[in-house]
Amino acid sequence: MTLPKRNRRNIHVNGVHYHWVKGARGDNGRGVVTVQHASGNGAKLMIDPFGQLRDHELPNVIRFALSAGWRPVEDGPAMWVGFMDSEDPNTRIVLRNVGDPPYWCDPARGNAPFANAKNG
Repeated sequence: MTLPKRNRRNIHVNGVHYHWVKGARGDNGRGVVTVQHASGNGAKLMIDPFGQLRDHELPNVIRFALSAGWRPVEDGPAMWVGFMDSEDPNTRIVLRNVGDPPYWCDPARGNAPFANAKNG
């Protein structure tokens, strides 16, 4: 199923044309960015951001997903990655699972904001 035309943007990475949209239906208000091959076929890339994912950073996230096994022209489940707008390259982009909590509050990250916060 292709991404909706409303608010859809185009991007070219390594000579391949993709469409992307922020906050597609089904992201439960998480602000997930969905990327899909421009043909409208194949597996989607779901980017769960902590912070702001700027347009110029999106190609690096797509390249990371491709190197981690995302096959945008083959049918299959969506690949999930987390993105943080930090300067640390080791935590900027990470693999995620569809059932994981939103990246910004995932206690498994250890350094997640609010992960160690105490109530009261």
